[in-house]
Amino acid sequence: MIISYIKALRMKHWIKNLFLFSAPFFGGTLFSRDVLSIAIPVFFAFSFTASSLYIFNDIQDMDSDRFHPRKRSKPIASGEISRSNAYILSSVLLFISLIISYKININYFYFILSYIAIQVSYSIYLKKIPIIDIFCISSGFVIRVFAGGEAFNVKISSWLFLTMFMIALVLASGKRYSELEELKENAQSHRKSLKYYNRRFLMDMLIVSASSSLICYALYILEQSRNLIYTLPVVTFGLFRYLMLSEKGLGDPTEAIMRDFYLFLTVVLWLALVWLVRY
Repeated sequence: MIISYIKALRMKHWIKNLFLFSAPFFGGTLFSRDVLSIAIPVFFAFSFTASSLYIFNDIQDMDSDRFHPRKRSKPIASGEISRSNAYILSSVLLFISLIISYKININYFYFILSYIAIQVSYSIYLKKIPIIDIFCISSGFVIRVFAGGEAFNVKISSWLFLTMFMIALVLASGKRYSELEELKENAQSHRKSLKYYNRRFLMDMLIVSASSSLICYALYILEQSRNLIYTLPVVTFGLFRYLMLSEKGLGDPTEAIMRDFYLFLTVVLWLALVWLVRY
């Protein structure tokens, strides 16, 4: 039973919350005393919020998830956790996260609230609307970047915002593409918005957003440090690898990084290169 509740938290998706540290990492202040002193509560506040909303979304999707070959085994969809207990767990996590985030910084708290508002709206209705559903998913990554900037008192540059927004579009459209590829004729039964998409449109969206993200990233790193330009080939390879994985049904960013050795190695190499330049 305890294992089922732990699975419901989707803790492996907490890796997305590392976006909170984007600004201090690129800015060279990640290991300053001000950042390290609040890094743990900042991370867990957003992680508890995310888990709370994952559970809420699973409650909304419990019927449609039963049409998915993998998601049907989720604790809520499979009936291991009752709907009432799932609501209680979601509420407790949300309450804890709001208390922690309020004590950290009022602006960080507001970003948490905005994330909650968008994701609840997405779970209830917006995920049914094509393109808007992709933008809702993308907004989660962008909010993490700005929330981290507020928590650690680091200004988010325009180029960092655009880079993260475009990369978020890549990840969100890649996730939809892989769902379409994996589910095929059952796609509409699992997610209503998928009936409005086709492979060509989503691949066009992937290519446009991937190309734009490379341009924005190049301009951002030149703004930060000219030596960071040497990370561009690594990022380019990573994006190409992700596009290939999306076509194979591995477009979920968390699953892609954890299951594909080359993409994981690319991320590690990129982090190491940025580290060498900035630290």
